[in-house]
Amino acid sequence: MEELVSVAEFDSLAQAHIYRSRLESEGIACFLSNESMNSLYPGMAFTKVELKVRLSDSLKAVDILFENPSDDPIKL
Repeated sequence: MEELVSVAEFDSLAQAHIYRSRLESEGIACFLSNESMNSLYPGMAFTKVELKVRLSDSLKAVDILFENPSDDPIKL
């Protein structure tokens, strides 16, 4: 199994799902970590949702996430 790397962190679970869907529409398999914890304690600083992808997809994923600079900033 290939290593997973974090490409973004989100305070909002909804925002994480939007970006996950964006990457999946480009054929990049994604995984959200801390998803359950964030739904229990939304908005808490220690419950950031991490968007993870395979290491081999990480550069393409970052390019997609930052292709529109007018969007809200994504924390890395």
